[in-house]
Amino acid sequence: MRCAVYIRVSTDKEEQKSSLENQRSLFYQYLEDKGWDIFDFYVDVESGTTDKRKNLQRLIQDAKERKFDTILAKELSRLARNEGLAHQIKDLAENKRIHIVTLDNAINTLDGNRHMFGLYAWMYEQESQRTSTRIKAALSSKAKRGEFKGSVPPYGYRMNSGKLVLAEDDTPNNVRRMFRMYLEGKGFDAIARTLTREGCPTPAQVVGKKNAGLYWQGTSVKKILTNPHYVGDLVQGRQTTVSVTSKVREEVPIDRHIITEGAHPAIISRGDFEAVQQYMQGRKRQQAKPKAKKHLFTNYLFCADCGKALWYVQYRKGYVCGNYYKHGKHVCSQHSVKEKELIEVVLTDIRNMAETLNENEVMGRLESKAAQAKRQAEKQILSLQRRIEKLKEQKTGLIRLLASGTITETEYKQATESGNAELFSLQDQLKGFQSLQAGTDTGDSVVRLKKELKQFLKLAELTSEMVHRFIDKIEVQADGSVNIHYKFTASALYTA
Repeated sequence: MRCAVYIRVSTDKEEQKSSLENQRSLFYQYLEDKGWDIFDFYVDVESGTTDKRKNLQRLIQDAKERKFDTILAKELSRLARNEGLAHQIKDLAENKRIHIVTLDNAINTLDGNRHMFGLYAWMYEQESQRTSTRIKAALSSKAKRGEFKGSVPPYGYRMNSGKLVLAEDDTPNNVRRMFRMYLEGKGFDAIARTLTREGCPTPAQVVGKKNAGLYWQGTSVKKILTNPHYVGDLVQGRQTTVSVTSKVREEVPIDRHIITEGAHPAIISRGDFEAVQQYMQGRKRQQAKPKAKKHLFTNYLFCADCGKALWYVQYRKGYVCGNYYKHGKHVCSQHSVKEKELIEVVLTDIRNMAETLNENEVMGRLESKAAQAKRQAEKQILSLQRRIEKLKEQKTGLIRLLASGTITETEYKQATESGNAELFSLQDQLKGFQSLQAGTDTGDSVVRLKKELKQFLKLAELTSEMVHRFIDKIEVQADGSVNIHYKFTASALYTA
């Protein structure tokens, strides 16, 4: 029997790490006694109230594909402290004929022991709700004492014994400059471009986020300009979660905010901060306008160099590289094209195709390309299938080595994680080649394509329907020339 072993602890503290090892030991002994096989370990270090746990989601996906026969957990609360999530897992297991067994024997569907499932799920959720209430009360008490209870201090500050203090770098000056530039009339994006051009570290870079972007965004500037912490007041409790089982946050009324005035050094004067808020409101009223029009080539134009979409700019009556428009010339160049000129290029190109399309010649090329693509796909599919089977055999061998004590748990985990990563990658590649193989049919006759082209060309102008029907994307070069990629198979034959 293939078993999916789920292990969870709430935090990565030392005592919880020992709990992880204890759970592993219990499962090894249990599986040895039962003579069952391990399909995989699914380990999360996170609260049981959320369904966003990475390895729980992997377990659920594997269950949908019925990769194992039984789910093992120390107790139901390890799987879920959320009644809705617990029943979701139960329903999925029943539909896929997968059993659920907990080591405390409260739940064991192999023995028909499932009638207490709902009661245990409800009990664990109530326990989590009480814990959440206690934590919120403790955090509120700290906030009232002027202690910063967030995990990341505002840009320009750092944490020192629970208090915010000024950072010993240029970030406080960057904050002052943002407020000054806004009062001088610069917008959020213009300020962001200035900071990017000067190489100022972004908030994400300052705190060392792995996925930190290279460029400042207007949204980041706006967030800083509206943060009341910069006048020296600690303002907390502005948002709260709806419930312990939901990560949805709702705004708390202003009169319930926890405000401690003068809790830390100010970066901005109250006068400047209030002036910025008023200026922002005034600009918002001035800029209020109907929803922007979606232009003909929106979502079809891309920069040939950086790959970003081109944006329509009203005063240019055309499109400009979004990367250039937002971050400036040190990121990319304009790659601009007038909409009117582009319409003529595309319309002329389509008309030429409709008139000069040689059905026999093109059909022959398509059939030749299709046959070549099919042979290549079949070769790749066979190679991938062999490698996938070999990896599966290796994985089975690792489980046997682990059960016999020949390799350690750490070695097993490292080997299976590496093998799984390669296996999933190969399976994705296999799906891609199988899709390619299925799509090499030349049943869409060039004759029908020519008929459709001529039907559309009865119209005097290029319509959005024509763009949607025939064009996949258009790449714009730095000199404004374009390369048109059509949706039909013969696209490689036609560029402008």
